Amino acid sequence: MILHPELRNDLPENNLQILDYIHRNRGFDFSASRHTALEEKIGSRLNALDLKHPDDYIACLESDPDEWTKLIDLLTVNVSRFFRNTLTFETLSRQIIPGMIQKKEKENSPQLRIWSAGCSGGEEPYSMAILVRDILEKETLDMDVSIFATDINAAILKTAQKGWYAPAQLENVRLGQLNRYFTPQSNGYVVNRDIKEMITFSVYDIMDSKTYVPPESVFGDFDIVLCRNLLIYFHPDRQIIIFKKLYRSLAPESFLVLGEAEQLFRGYKNQFGQEYGRCHIYRKYS
Repeated sequence: MILHPELRNDLPENNLQILDYIHRNRGFDFSASRHTALEEKIGSRLNALDLKHPDDYIACLESDPDEWTKLIDLLTVNVSRFFRNTLTFETLSRQIIPGMIQKKEKENSPQLRIWSAGCSGGEEPYSMAILVRDILEKETLDMDVSIFATDINAAILKTAQKGWYAPAQLENVRLGQLNRYFTPQSNGYVVNRDIKEMITFSVYDIMDSKTYVPPESVFGDFDIVLCRNLLIYFHPDRQIIIFKKLYRSLAPESFLVLGEAEQLFRGYKNQFGQEYGRCHIYRKYS
């Protein structure tokens, strides 16, 4: 793994050895994540197994596939809910998506492509699918909608594909949407098949240097890319790598949606125009 010298100096050698092993064997690069959090998380697994040396933990990873799952789950962040930040989703549903659909209808290009990067448990891509379906049904339009939802954590993606959610995760879902797009099951709700079929879930490392879009999407050219609350976990020198990828993946006049605590990387402010004030939604210039 190639690390910036300053990053290598900041990390304990034990952690570097484990991170190098993860990168060599699984291709995941956590080196740019915040170092204090990395130390705590890796240390918690060694303590749980009563191991002192990184070689012993690496041997455990080699012999126990379940430990791989536990480690990747620990190193990734999987906290979300439907329609997280309601102002952002209201803006998407009332202004951005309807305008985009109208433009595509006029241009006779009835395809809408969306990428949810770092989708965690699936709440974000399912929220987008519900918004788009609501608008298409209201306007009685038929459009090919492809939503690509990616995350580095294979275990959490399996949970997302099942589509079961506890009531607390659905606080921002309107009653009409709950009745139309969900089925009660096991003290919670399951996303209906017609919404599930709009989404392709896949494992994808946003730091992968060999690709600029998820392979399942083939060519990118997205109309909307949501990359919310992901950049904050990376150092600035890695954020620029991510921004290059996001910019390249977007079609002209498309939209990038960032999290509340995130903003455009300074080198890309001339390539985007900020839309709708506090929502951190940016239109890519053509």
